[in-house]
Amino acid sequence: MFLSTRLASILKVAAGVLVVVLAVLLAAAFYLHRLSATLPDISSGGESLQTARTSIVYAADGSVLAEWHGEEDRTVVGLESIPQHTRDAVVAIEDERFYQHNGVDLAAIYRAFRSSAEDRRSARGGSTITQQLVKVLGTDGERTLTQRIREAVLAYDLESRADKDQVLETYLNTVYFGHGAYGIESAAHRFFGKKASQLELAESALLAGLIHSPADYSPLEHPQAAQERRDAVVRAMSEQGYVTSAQERTVVETSVTVSPPKQDGGRAPYFVEYVRQTLVERLGAQAVYGGGLRVYTTLEPELQELAEEAVTRHLGLAGDPETALVAVDHQTGGVVAMVGGRAFEENQFNLAVQARRQPGSAFKPFVLVAALEQGVRPEQEFSASPYTVPISDGTWRVTNYENEFHDETLTLRAATTWSVNAVYARLVMQVGPHNVVETARKMGIDTPLDANPAIALGGLAHGVTPLEMASAYGTLASGGVRAHPTGILRVSTDSGETLFENRPRTERVLPESTAMQASLMLHDVVERGTGSAAKIPDTWVAGKTGTTQEYRDAWFVGYAEDLSCAVWVGYREGQIEMVDVHGIKVAGGTYPARIWQYFMRGAVAHRRAPVTPGVGDGEGPDASAASSSAVLVSVCPDSMQLANKRCPAPVEMYLEPSLVPEQTCARH
Repeated sequence: MFLSTRLASILKVAAGVLVVVLAVLLAAAFYLHRLSATLPDISSGGESLQTARTSIVYAADGSVLAEWHGEEDRTVVGLESIPQHTRDAVVAIEDERFYQHNGVDLAAIYRAFRSSAEDRRSARGGSTITQQLVKVLGTDGERTLTQRIREAVLAYDLESRADKDQVLETYLNTVYFGHGAYGIESAAHRFFGKKASQLELAESALLAGLIHSPADYSPLEHPQAAQERRDAVVRAMSEQGYVTSAQERTVVETSVTVSPPKQDGGRAPYFVEYVRQTLVERLGAQAVYGGGLRVYTTLEPELQELAEEAVTRHLGLAGDPETALVAVDHQTGGVVAMVGGRAFEENQFNLAVQARRQPGSAFKPFVLVAALEQGVRPEQEFSASPYTVPISDGTWRVTNYENEFHDETLTLRAATTWSVNAVYARLVMQVGPHNVVETARKMGIDTPLDANPAIALGGLAHGVTPLEMASAYGTLASGGVRAHPTGILRVSTDSGETLFENRPRTERVLPESTAMQASLMLHDVVERGTGSAAKIPDTWVAGKTGTTQEYRDAWFVGYAEDLSCAVWVGYREGQIEMVDVHGIKVAGGTYPARIWQYFMRGAVAHRRAPVTPGVGDGEGPDASAASSSAVLVSVCPDSMQLANKRCPAPVEMYLEPSLVPEQTCARH
């Protein structure tokens, strides 16, 4: 009876113990499962790496414009892009039994204590590479006993789910090398100005040595310590059979040299900021600063340098008014050059895309186009005398610049050539301000406009940006086809997946004949009118000047070949008169036209594009058309159809075959 009771008691206790053991095992399994969930799946390499990665911005020629990152500068690369000697160097100094253990190496822990006590400079890490990786990816970095146990458990679990190459690749893309460089690619760039794939043995050994203590072994701040550490790394590589004794001696006999890339404040900073703001709005700041984006832009570095040179050459002194310049390819809408001010490091407000300023007479082409669409002819005559007309909020009084053309009658063509205010005041009343607003909108002015008669002279409630003006004039240059402006061609991830692509967005918004007729008249502005300072030898140019009251804003906007360009000159603060800038009053035909001409002359020569919109100067073949497929035709300037013998003053024009009018003028 006693034995039976005793046995029952033992079995009861055993059952209880078994229940406890099972509960502990279940709890451990659950805990391990929860721990495992804190680690990313690294089986697909860098694609699943959730750490922040550096985004890179490229110009149209493939050169790097900028790199964006938050606190961590990281570019993820595949293991195949990392030289074998780089991998070997890291394994030799950080975890020599990496390929033998299962995530935790007790022998390495003992060795680390011993070597640290004997020689700090040759110390090797006690934690395995896998444990170090787990520390970054799945723990908060605390060095308590509990945390160390947790790291060991996670390291073992990680290696049960991923092979050694995947662990090493993720580690090399994650570990910190100092001076803001995370990952081997960023470290190679930061210290040697090259890609990781280009690292030599000595450079690889130096970078591997940084991992243990980036601050102590920095080659930029402690070159002697960095060299001693590098030599310890290559010595470990030799001892473990990764390199020969001869290779070790070659490295040891080589001085440490670093070649960090030059920090020049960035290229085309206002353009880069324009692109950045666009992407933040579309993709969010986290993707921009940590998503490893590859941003391919429309900017052409040669034209950007030319634009900056044009601005500084004419108004580059302290105290000068500032200049904004935007050039777009009017066939695609791509922004090829942008200057948004004098000193980006002092003021990031972009005068090219954020500043809305009064355009003055540079807005008259929108009135002109609206009139031409209503059937007003270039040779129609208007009084040029001062004009007074009652409007809803009072009386509108308009005089001409310095009271020119008083009491004369002028054709619309002549009034455009000489920018006669009184004629355009009469014209806007005839056309209707609301029609001018609609014309400007469909040509490319996105800023809301009020249908006020003063719009004829550029009196706008909110002003316009240089980017809008360059784009809208480009609609005329393209024969009435609007191309929506953009600075971005394509955005992809660092693994090559395309996030979005900006194909040219074009739409016909004006009849071809209207656009060409307006272009002819704006060509006269440059040939013999207020914009003569913008002439380019042997190149067909059209454009318009603009000057506001008291010379507070001055513009020249125009186009030649496949580029449309807007130049604004004024003070960043606004409403400051420019009546004595190097001895002159700044009107649109002065500095703005000169800056435009300097830039566009070089840009046209660089691009060697066919003539656009294809108009000759009426005095013979256009030399710049010789290399294009354009054909010479005779066009009636009134109807913009092929001229017949009865058409007065026909104009010879170079046109692409697709643009040649199909009909002959009906004049009898």
